[in-house]
Amino acid sequence: MKKILLTLTAVAFAYVAVSQAVVQGISPASVQTNFEFGVQGGAGGWPGQQNDGTWGFDGSGVNFNNPGEFIQDTLMLVEDGIPGINAQGIDSTHEGCNELINDLTGKIAVVYRNTCYFSAKVFYAEQAGALAVVVINREDAVINMAANTDEVNGPLGTACTIPAVFISSIDGAILRSAMDNGPVELLIGNKLGANEHDIGSTASSVLSPRYGSIPSNMANMGHSFEVGLQSVNFGSEDNTAIVTVTVEGPEGNVYNESISSFIASGDTLDIFPQSELSFPSVAPGVWPEGDYTLTYTIEIEGQVDQSDYDNVFVRNFAVTSNILSLAGQENGNIKVNSFPRTAFDENEDDQYRACMVLQEVYPSVTYGIQGVYVALEASDTIADGTLLEGTEIELEILEWNDPWTGIGESWDNITFNSLNQAAFGIYTPLSDDENGQVVYIPLSQGIPLADNQRYLVCVTTYQENIAFGYDNSLNYDANFSIYDQPISPIQIDFGQPAATNPANGYYTGWNGVSALGLGLVLKANAGLEEITGISGSAFPNPATDMVTIDIDGEGPASVIVSDISGRIAYTNNVTLSNGQSSFDISSLDNGVYMFNVTLENGSTSTFSVVKK
Repeated sequence: MKKILLTLTAVAFAYVAVSQAVVQGISPASVQTNFEFGVQGGAGGWPGQQNDGTWGFDGSGVNFNNPGEFIQDTLMLVEDGIPGINAQGIDSTHEGCNELINDLTGKIAVVYRNTCYFSAKVFYAEQAGALAVVVINREDAVINMAANTDEVNGPLGTACTIPAVFISSIDGAILRSAMDNGPVELLIGNKLGANEHDIGSTASSVLSPRYGSIPSNMANMGHSFEVGLQSVNFGSEDNTAIVTVTVEGPEGNVYNESISSFIASGDTLDIFPQSELSFPSVAPGVWPEGDYTLTYTIEIEGQVDQSDYDNVFVRNFAVTSNILSLAGQENGNIKVNSFPRTAFDENEDDQYRACMVLQEVYPSVTYGIQGVYVALEASDTIADGTLLEGTEIELEILEWNDPWTGIGESWDNITFNSLNQAAFGIYTPLSDDENGQVVYIPLSQGIPLADNQRYLVCVTTYQENIAFGYDNSLNYDANFSIYDQPISPIQIDFGQPAATNPANGYYTGWNGVSALGLGLVLKANAGLEEITGISGSAFPNPATDMVTIDIDGEGPASVIVSDISGRIAYTNNVTLSNGQSSFDISSLDNGVYMFNVTLENGSTSTFSVVKK
């Protein structure tokens, strides 16, 4: 097999660094983890934090750059008394945009993003006695909080001295759920030296498999992936770390490797490809179809880890019949658990394009993409009062022909100037019932994939209320740094000038490098013929027992129903009368299915149906 161009031996490494500053759940057990977080970045920030987005204080409070300095206390929601419900379904009082009506003395304030500047939220929380602030994002994304310089809110920021951190909507929901059931304790700060024996890592410092889902014929061409992590000895004592990596598959264990290494107090340990220490590739040779679990475990030789919340990291992936995706699979569906969205401005060229980078070697010269699965969610109605119905979603396969450039330390090194459209498709939701569901978008004509050609597979909406699904259980931060290439870039507001929107409006992706929930349907002979020549749909959709297909055709037809992994779940020969035929699907499990209807003249129609 030919080697792909994007190999670990062909790139420069840009290791992520495990920070000594953490946002760590202490109690109850449901929050015991290290949460990914952002701080304040940009000019004009408040004295409590440096303007470059790093921890640092002006002497008025603890300094999280100093070992062992942290704030640990109970969380409390802010209340400013403003009535109403915001777009995310949260009580407006918890946005903290005015003087607070509750006493937060000695508490860590929890406030939701929306409506007003971050500095205003922090100011009012500090005035109410809060020790620190946790801001929950609207989206499943972690970014640094932009400063403000306007005349009204600018002075508020300069009066703030307490720290503030920014977490994703998903992590915020975890904390909020626990808070609704009792006290929740959080640690914010530098835990270096807080315990004698403490070695750990973070989710963003652990390599994930290259895909959450991969077709078996691709996997069994010699597919392999690299494993590794970076960890820190947070303890006050020198210790020896034992890092174990295992992979369990449908037929049992396929990988089990351990590395032991001394780590002095405060030092980091890199176990990555081409480091002094590295694990062998995961390459079992044969990949049976099914679910796999990659597990990292960090232990301390001869000691009990006194802060073991950051010692185990799990990544799930699957080998399927024909689906390639960064996202994993769950119950036969593309796994989607978040819908990050962007704020549009008044630019007439507003768009939100979510992409997956693809560069591989494929089973045959005619192996290619038929279409993609993607989940759509609308947060609000559009002008005609609908959520999704009648809107258009574009699917594009773009040959990305810009010179190969590593990310290094700057996203600006990556260019998107030479993009050639190789295939195209349009999807128009037929009903608002498709909101939050996985749907199938066929290409107008399949595209054979060329070995080692770099592609962008993108879906685009021009409606600000629509977002695409992501799998936040897979974290590609370390892959992003180690492979030195984008994972799932997004493009926002491409009409803006390059000076205000670098890299042609392309950004690294939500949460840096989230797992975009695009499921590429790959098969042999794709691209040799047009895929769909007639329109078709089904109702009701979602369906429970009976479903009626509605096709632009008459007479005998064959129906093949497959689940999202490509396995055939149902076949039937029907006769279309006035283009319609009804049949019973009650025996199918709940999930998303692709219906492929073929008429006697060879015309086909492909569409998705949700069974519930």
